[in-house]
Amino acid sequence: MANGARGSWRAITAVGAALALLMALVAFLAMDEYMQNQSPERKKRILASPQYGGKSFVNPNGVKTELFTWEMLEVGWEYLTTKRVDPQPTGVIPVTDIDQGAWTNLGEDAFQYAWLGHSSLLVAMEGRLILSDPVFEDRASPISWMGPKRFHPSPVTARSLPPLDAILITHDHYDHLEEPTIRKLAPKTGLFLVPLGVGALLEQWGIPKDKIAEMDWWETRKIGSLTFTTTPAVHYASRGLFDLNQRLWASWAVTGAHKRIFISGDSGYFDGFKQVGRELGPMDVTFLKIGAYNDKGTWRKGHMTPKEAVAEHIDLSGGVMVPHHWATFDLGLHSWHEPMERALAEAGRLGVDMATPRVGQVVRPGEKTEADFWWRRVDGQKDGREEDGKPGN
Repeated sequence: MANGARGSWRAITAVGAALALLMALVAFLAMDEYMQNQSPERKKRILASPQYGGKSFVNPNGVKTELFTWEMLEVGWEYLTTKRVDPQPTGVIPVTDIDQGAWTNLGEDAFQYAWLGHSSLLVAMEGRLILSDPVFEDRASPISWMGPKRFHPSPVTARSLPPLDAILITHDHYDHLEEPTIRKLAPKTGLFLVPLGVGALLEQWGIPKDKIAEMDWWETRKIGSLTFTTTPAVHYASRGLFDLNQRLWASWAVTGAHKRIFISGDSGYFDGFKQVGRELGPMDVTFLKIGAYNDKGTWRKGHMTPKEAVAEHIDLSGGVMVPHHWATFDLGLHSWHEPMERALAEAGRLGVDMATPRVGQVVRPGEKTEADFWWRRVDGQKDGREEDGKPGN
């Protein structure tokens, strides 16, 4: 590198580092104001939480997640400038529209699920209907005309869903918590179960307080025969520049008289999943994040790889592993289909039973189904919509 170029790069680096430091300082000062604006009851609970580190929530394994660092700026630059193979599908991802009739009048013994794309899941379990991280809008963004755009249409709308007993939220990021959808779902939802601090957002959006259960890690809430437990995760939270980690993030275990499931949300891999498996497992079905990872840096520590997702499934004493957090948005530095191939290879190596449902497909565990490698056909497809239960051609 020529001396002039090297000098220019050093200057850019210095300016970038100074800006990152300044923004970090502003964010640090803003945290005090954020806490002061909380209701007395919520503020008391946050300050008493073992997960709260004095100024913000912290990870159980000491992993620090900061937005305003040179390393994170480098990741962003790499995302914008790196030429990747297949960052998005060139064909049409198969989508099965959700039939409301298949989700109503189900008996206590019914157990079924549908992956709705990204991290959104619909689960019928012991007479209750559960929805997690519902994101149905066109973009995972605070702005309707920019930000990550869906690769496929949502298989359902808030209006077309039947009444829900519970909605689970894992954390506050825009690809997991969507204001317009939450507002639309409120009249037909019995209870919103959310990590500590997220309840303030829902209240701002007009959700009645008596419909919100705001929970710290290891707290529980019962609905019928089901027990919902907020379990740990390694991640971070923010919806703006100056609210970093002012709300908690979580995974969820739902345990009933007959079935047990686990929903990971976003997380890096850590030993805490073994504790969840020991205390709340074995899990009949695990819904685990496999996409939007980087193999290095801070981003890597808060987003597990597909190989680690399989390890998490084993830690949880899982029966069937269902991958999610892939195939809907371009949020990582990998090809759109890479997470599934890597997860499938690791599951095969370790003998893990992994389901490969299409978006919107109703799955009833126990029913014999053929393995469907649908993502391998996508770039040659012309029409992605299918009738339920019929693999694409």
